[in-house]
Amino acid sequence: MISEPNLIIIADDDSDDCLFLSSVLLSMPIELSLIIVPNGERLINMLKAVSPQFIFLDINMPKKSGFDALRQIRSNKNSPQPTIIMCSTSSSSIDLRMSQELGADLYVVKPNNLKHLSTMVDEILKRDWAGTANKRIPESFLLSHVQ
Repeated sequence: MISEPNLIIIADDDSDDCLFLSSVLLSMPIELSLIIVPNGERLINMLKAVSPQFIFLDINMPKKSGFDALRQIRSNKNSPQPTIIMCSTSSSSIDLRMSQELGADLYVVKPNNLKHLSTMVDEILKRDWAGTANKRIPESFLLSHVQ
């Protein structure tokens, strides 16, 4: 399975967060496809059929947490590895460290307004993600309150 350019999966059980993030993503000046799943279990099942370029992955979800889903995705060395952005309202150093250790590419603290969310998504999509799988630099791992 080859990574599908501009396919983004949002895995989050909060319907408002999904609505805000999908609205911002769809307002970007690029053509993309979105899939929204409500938990890590559905995400893992979805990855059997599609290979997204990006996954925005909430940490606290029912059935299978974001950490458990991340662990499972990164342990499957035979499948394409998407860019995984952990999303949480938490800025806990424990969550940050766990996300990094499990192989997330970036950790974002969910902004509390659409303007900051739009700025954050724009920065994420503009980053050069090529070859970053082994370059998870601690200083640039957290993206929070981009002004």
